[in-house]
Amino acid sequence: MASKKDWKKTRVIYWKDENKDDFNEVGLKRPSVPEGYKYKRINPFNNFISGIFYHSIAKPVLGFYCLCKGMKVKGKKNLKKLEGKGAFIFSNHVAISDVLKFQSFVFFFRRRVNIIGYPDTLSMPIVRNLTRALGYLPLPLPGDLKNMVSLVDAMKFYLEKKQYILIYPEAHIWPYYTKIRNFHGGSFNYPAKLEAPVLPVVTTWRKVKLFKKPRQTIHILEPIFPDPNKSSSENKEYLYQATLEAMKKCADSINQYEYIEYIHVENDQDKQ
Repeated sequence: MASKKDWKKTRVIYWKDENKDDFNEVGLKRPSVPEGYKYKRINPFNNFISGIFYHSIAKPVLGFYCLCKGMKVKGKKNLKKLEGKGAFIFSNHVAISDVLKFQSFVFFFRRRVNIIGYPDTLSMPIVRNLTRALGYLPLPLPGDLKNMVSLVDAMKFYLEKKQYILIYPEAHIWPYYTKIRNFHGGSFNYPAKLEAPVLPVVTTWRKVKLFKKPRQTIHILEPIFPDPNKSSSENKEYLYQATLEAMKKCADSINQYEYIEYIHVENDQDKQ
């Protein structure tokens, strides 16, 4: 796997497995989610403080950050097609700022965005409290059935409040990547089971004058609703295939700026 120092210098990344390779290299520990973790934010006082932090500090600061980064948003009209319902957002994962931009998107979504991610930040005492206030939902490790049940129950809770739940099905960050990876469909079990719509969102890269690095354009695609005539397992496959196809079609239809070249190799010798 290419180190961050290497790919920043050469702008080339060699990859072997598109579902396992991670080129972010944050270096945080990945602890297990504490037993009985409170996924629902229901304490009135904590919610009051969280609301002040979210709307008065985080939202404007992150919004200004995205503005300075030159981010653009297209397809905001598709939000109206959700008919006021809560939804699962599925997006490609191409930068550390992915989490920040979706938190500032409350300007467009007008409702809170809860983010499902690896429990890395739980190893950071102060950060874990801030991220929880921002709607972070740590994913339990395999085999942690109790916390998984609590997580699914919390998803239902936030959907009933007409909020959004953000999932990165590609799981790992591939910086500046211009395509959609063939992610697995396991996470589509959530919207299928909870009978919630899926909102595909795609980040693409465009070249901007005066800047060396490309800037992001975020495309909000049309929502995909579960078919009431299908079973939960059938809807899982339907939502998965429809979302993957829509995201790929969007990414492939745009002439993106390839800041980093990604090369598939079978083994280390292929890099020569």
